[in-house]
Amino acid sequence: MTNTNAKLSQLINQAPKDIEPQKDLWHDIEKQLDKPEFHQVQNNAKPSPVFKRLAVASIALMIGLVGSHMWQQKASLLTPKAPSALLATLSEIKNQHQLQVAQLTQHQLTNWQATEIGLPLEKGIEQLRKAAEQIYQALQQTPNDKELWQLWLWTQQREIELLRQGQTLPVTPLPQGA
Repeated sequence: MTNTNAKLSQLINQAPKDIEPQKDLWHDIEKQLDKPEFHQVQNNAKPSPVFKRLAVASIALMIGLVGSHMWQQKASLLTPKAPSALLATLSEIKNQHQLQVAQLTQHQLTNWQATEIGLPLEKGIEQLRKAAEQIYQALQQTPNDKELWQLWLWTQQREIELLRQGQTLPVTPLPQGA
């Protein structure tokens, strides 16, 4: 150890006492001293225009990627997990409605549709059926649309109400041969 300490001491003694720059720096230092302080900070901290453009472009790209990722996550949350279950429910409700309509038309003992009073009612029922069918087709395409569901259920309910109202109309008995 003493040998390494001796070598270290010898190297320290041999090292130059002053380090001189390769060129005279005082002229450049003197120029900097004459400038106000905020100019010095601006010149020293001023990033290059290429760096600014690159930074803005990368920030815009990152925001775009994050936004697109969030949009995809939101879209996947809104996408139904089991559209087949909704379609099955839709079909089941339609079948139940058709059974109710069949039961109401079976219980008709008289022909109220043939009377003049029943004609507007029959036209209304027919329009409701056409509308319900169009809404049903739209629901098959977008089973998550709550407003379509409400409209479709309303048309079915209204059809049943009109059929019940038709049963209370004054009727003409069926002719003997009918």
